[in-house]
Amino acid sequence: MKRKRIVIVLMNLFLIGTLILAGCSKETSNTADSVKIGITGPLTGSTSNSGIALKQGMEMAVEEWNEKEGINIDGEMLPVEMIFEDNQGQPSEGVSTAEKLFNNDNVDFLIGDAFASSVTMAVMELASQYEKPIMSGEPVSSAISEKIEKDPEKYKFFWKGNFSSEAYGEGAYETIKTLIEDGDFEAENKTVAFVVEDTDYGRSNVAEAQKLFEEDGWEQVAFETVEVGHTDFYPQLTKLKSLKQDVLITCFTAVSSGVALVKQFNETSVEALHLAIYYPIRPEFMEQAGEDANGLIWEPISYQPELIEKQKEFEEKYAEIYGDEGNADAAQGYDYMNNALSAIEAAGSLDSEKIVEELSKISREGMLGIYEFDENNQTVKAGPDFLPVPAAQIQDGKDQIIWPENIATSEYEPQPWIK
Repeated sequence: MKRKRIVIVLMNLFLIGTLILAGCSKETSNTADSVKIGITGPLTGSTSNSGIALKQGMEMAVEEWNEKEGINIDGEMLPVEMIFEDNQGQPSEGVSTAEKLFNNDNVDFLIGDAFASSVTMAVMELASQYEKPIMSGEPVSSAISEKIEKDPEKYKFFWKGNFSSEAYGEGAYETIKTLIEDGDFEAENKTVAFVVEDTDYGRSNVAEAQKLFEEDGWEQVAFETVEVGHTDFYPQLTKLKSLKQDVLITCFTAVSSGVALVKQFNETSVEALHLAIYYPIRPEFMEQAGEDANGLIWEPISYQPELIEKQKEFEEKYAEIYGDEGNADAAQGYDYMNNALSAIEAAGSLDSEKIVEELSKISREGMLGIYEFDENNQTVKAGPDFLPVPAAQIQDGKDQIIWPENIATSEYEPQPWIK
């Protein structure tokens, strides 16, 4: 009987010890030694140039935070750790890399997707599953904002880090409307054509322009879509030449597509006012397109280091670190990372609820403008008081702002291919 009691006591002590160790193990596993930020974006594939620049801008921001000892979390200064996973610009890869970052790397905050709207549309579905903060980067598709607005409870942990695509479409329409009103361009037939990449990004960016042109009595004579990275535009341009549209609007994320389109546009002598969305933002576009780029109107010209002192300082630091010119993608990456880390700092915690609460209140001046979220759809606001969407024209190999007029650096020059 005595031996039995001893066995029972030993078993109880063993059980208590096991529970204590389990508790200690759990406490240890929950004690963070860094603030982990995961990112999913394209480091290979046709849009890798933008993905790499985004990554480099984010690295610069992380380095600056770590130089000042990181972030105070629950009274302890923790360094920032950044983990960037390549998704090749594919939605399926975007989801798998995001899940890896959550499950294997146990990130506290995900920037996903950093670049593509189509990938973001897939990644945002993970927000309710993991209940950790997710913020997209460059994606602008209005479909993202619409999903949030329709089901705010499901997407309460997801935030759209850039403005919606309506801003691009409205900017394109208003730029052309201003040129007509100022007598700089005459639209004889009020006809417009579109050539865009077949993605959420491509379609959504011109959707608002389509609506505004239609409301203004314009006729849409063509809407051509191509795959990301497409470079043979002769079939589309041959068709457009026969249609004689007054205005052509193009939108691609791959620089190779933009360069090919511009060169083939001039080669085939298509006569139309040409406005491009996004691809001329990359510095290599001007280098590769050469003289064929002269006269092109494009948006958004958000990065102007020769005019904005803060951006000039960023440009110099970027060049010193990476041995290359700065660009809008890098500046945006820098801003997105700073927005995420600022929200975490304000929360003083890695608790997801506290972080998204601070995201909702964020109002900070970034490299490209003022970042604030619309409470109705958790989307960054666009406009002159927030993130502006000005239009530029390439004149003698240099970008000049031509719209809106209050910030213009030059007047519009007639495009050389319009007779």
